[in-house]
Amino acid sequence: MVKKKWLGKYIVSFNTFLLLPVVQGNKLSTLVIERNGELNVSRKPVHIVKSSCHYYGGSLQNSTNTAKLAIGKRHKMPIIIAHDFGVPYIFLPTMSPNSEENVWVSYSAIDNIEPDGMGCILYLENGLSFKLDISATTMYRQYAVAALLEKNFLKKQRQLNRPSKFDKFDFPDED
Repeated sequence: MVKKKWLGKYIVSFNTFLLLPVVQGNKLSTLVIERNGELNVSRKPVHIVKSSCHYYGGSLQNSTNTAKLAIGKRHKMPIIIAHDFGVPYIFLPTMSPNSEENVWVSYSAIDNIEPDGMGCILYLENGLSFKLDISATTMYRQYAVAALLEKNFLKKQRQLNRPSKFDKFDFPDED
């Protein structure tokens, strides 16, 4: 892993796996876990999510509303922050998005979830694991809801590529 750096701001990418809140004194910052390293960002996790949504042309509120329309109103709604070539980048919150204890997790970075006491251990595709203060059952549910959101998104993307209703229509030759 690469040594931790400090940044003033950060935009989520496909290499972002976790946004972990860190309390230092009376300040809340974020430990960003990426595919190949860790970064410290002097902003709250929810601010990183909001600025990332804005950067990619949306908002946290719009992403939340879109998810609600797609899969119904749920507690701790996963959101699509951005998408690239039809691949959605979904993040799921472990608590209320505005909670200072909320961890934002990349749906696609999750390799496994195991119960551990009252919480769970989250295994990421880069080989790292993290103990979270959320039950494994709740984390499984969050993962399943994110899968529904992904399925809905991909279904709509396929709809964009459906054949035209006019493809088989033979227009008369004009002479």
